[in-house]
Formats: sequence, C-alpha cells, structure tokens
Amino acid sequence: MRKYLAFLKMGFRESTAYRFNAVMSFVGSLLYLVMVYAIWTSIANSGQLATDLTGVLTYVLLGQVVSNSVFTDVESFMSERVRKGTIVNELKRPVSLRLQVYSYLAGKTLFNSVSKGIPVLAIGWLFLNIQTPSLMNTAGFIASLIFSFNLVFSFSFLTSMLVFWTNIGWGIRAMRSNIQQVFSGVLFPLYLLPESLKQIFDILPFWAMADGPIRIFTMEATGQQMYGILGLQLFWTVVMLGIGELGWRKARKKMTVQGG
Repeated sequence: MRKYLAFLKMGFRESTAYRFNAVMSFVGSLLYLVMVYAIWTSIANSGQLATDLTGVLTYVLLGQVVSNSVFTDVESFMSERVRKGTIVNELKRPVSLRLQVYSYLAGKTLFNSVSKGIPVLAIGWLFLNIQTPSLMNTAGFIASLIFSFNLVFSFSFLTSMLVFWTNIGWGIRAMRSNIQQVFSGVLFPLYLLPESLKQIFDILPFWAMADGPIRIFTMEATGQQMYGILGLQLFWTVVMLGIGELGWRKARKKMTVQGG
C-alpha cells in the first residue's frame, strides 16, 4: 500500500511542478465557458431553446468541473514508455503496473480537482448562482466523481493497450477523448437529445462519466436514482477493467514474443 501511496504523491508533486500548465488549462476553461455562454444565449434569444437557459449553462459548467477534475489520460503514460522501451523497466518493479499508473494519475487528478475543478465551480456559484446540493447529494457527488475517475481510467487504460501495436499515443488519446466528451455530456446537456437518440446514449457507459455526477449535483437524481447512478458507474468500471485485463494480457504476450 505504501508503494502505491508513493506513486500518488509523485503524481501530485509533478503536477505542482507544472503549475503554469494548470493556470493555462483553467484560463482555457474560462474562454470555453465564455464561448458556450455566447452560443447558448444566442440560441435562447432566437427562441429555439425549449428549456431554461440557466439550467443549460449550469450543466455545461458542471461538465467542465467534472472533466477538469477527473478526466485522465493513460495513453500518454504508456506511449512514452513503449516508444522509449522503458516499459520493460516498469514491469520489473514489484508492483502491479495498472495500480502503479492508477496511483500516479490519482495524484494528478487530486491536484487537478483543487487547481481547476473547484475554481470553475466557484465561478458557477458567483455568476450563475448555482445551488449547493443537499448534504446527501454532496456526498453522492463526491463519490460519483471518484467513481467517474475510476471509469475514465479504466476506459483510458483499455484504449492505451493499442499503443503496443501502433506506438502512437496522441492519436488514440484524441480519439478516446473526443468520443468520451461527446457521449458523456461534457459538451452539451444530454437531456436535450431526442428521445430516440437519448436511448442510444443511455445504453453506452459514457454518460456515467459526466452526466451522472452532474445529475446528482443538480438534485435531478436523489435517493434511489442517485444510488442507481453510482451502481452503474461501478458496473461499467468492472466491465472496462475486465476488457482492459484481456488487452493487457495480449500486450504482454506481444512484448514477450518480440523479446521484451
């Protein structure tokens, strides 16, 4: 356990060493929110928005809170080590590679939550008058963020296995990130989708990454609905971990065949 705690601290310390990146990322989120505000306000003024504008802006802002806090990236970690050939050194350590990467990225996520997630949420409180959820839903929201990180990590770990065959991490990361953002609810409120299309989104795991936590924070999901979201997050995480384990076994076999 202490070994993985050391990796968590390493990830956090490395993030603090690149504080300028965090500041620029936060500025990028601000610019994105300004752009989104202008777009949705124009749509509302044209009479084409069939729902409350404040609700839409709150949803999009919370989407930034979730993505800035817990959306992580395993592909970069894997691709750098596969490209340099140092992945073999990682395997020699007396620790699980998956848990090593998980702990390291958990440290980075902790830093991102404090440096980027909370400041964006503060903007929502100041300018959109976002209501604080009940104590139960606040606890549920924090739990859902942790579960969301686990789910995003599991999905990213799964797609990172492709690096062992392509040696290209940025393309895989971009593909995964784009799919993740479109289907999770980060870019637009999923409740605006037509019912037929929403049914397709609902059977995919991505909504549990952002839409689920947002619904808990806004009190749209309480009680059993909230527990249902947490349960589905856990379910999809287990599924992704299982598929990722199969991919990892094939990747290790490929390294063995190639003499790694």
